[in-house]
Amino acid sequence: MYCKKRSRLMIPPTLDFLSAKISLCNREELKEFLIQTLYDKDRFRIILVDEKMMFSLLFNKELQGIVRSTEIVLCSSQTVAWMVKVLTGYAVPIIMPVTIFLDLMRIADEMGYTVFLFGGSKAISQETLKRMKKSFPQARIVGYYRSNVKQKELQDVLITIRKSSPQIFIASYKSGPKQEKWLTKNMQYFQNSIVVGVGDSFNVIAGRKKMPPMWFQKRGWNGFYHFLVQPYNIFRIFRLIVLFSVAIYTRIKYGIKR
Repeated sequence: MYCKKRSRLMIPPTLDFLSAKISLCNREELKEFLIQTLYDKDRFRIILVDEKMMFSLLFNKELQGIVRSTEIVLCSSQTVAWMVKVLTGYAVPIIMPVTIFLDLMRIADEMGYTVFLFGGSKAISQETLKRMKKSFPQARIVGYYRSNVKQKELQDVLITIRKSSPQIFIASYKSGPKQEKWLTKNMQYFQNSIVVGVGDSFNVIAGRKKMPPMWFQKRGWNGFYHFLVQPYNIFRIFRLIVLFSVAIYTRIKYGIKR
């Protein structure tokens, strides 16, 4: 476990495990850190690690480097939380991407921060914008755009983002690894922003994807719920087998590392 200093800020401590790390902070601590960061005109990045991201981290060195250089890395899966517990002995909070998205919008609403929303199709991005403006009228949304754009058009969008200089930049891609690689590649355009990728949260907010019942959400069992409703998802079963096998093998071979 360690802390890194950034100007006057103390970045939350992290736990290293396998090819990843997880920050030891809850939602309230994250909120305080966010407000202090913006007050000091600093910035940081948030990455959320679910089982898909964790699976990719086992084999993708580029993604490993991205995660290890990111200030805040949060657990968003019961499977990942179990792996952390097995390998380090620590219980880490599970924070879902849509929860982080709404928390950031709520803070922006309370503090009058500027926000740029990027992701989804044209219809989804417009519906997300509409619902966010209705729910958080004091948040200053300085721009929004869909993510399915051609490279030439994307360059113009990135320049627009840089010029708008939002305090909070929120991206929504269905693929976590693709999302984080895209953000890393274009980080020069978000130099003055707190940056977070929230997966397919825009689809959830826009009403295009159904969330699990609240009972499952509160326990971080979204993945278990999807397994119940889609028990024959071969790719997910394969990922789970690999993750469980790696965790158990590493625990037996090296024991708990605190």
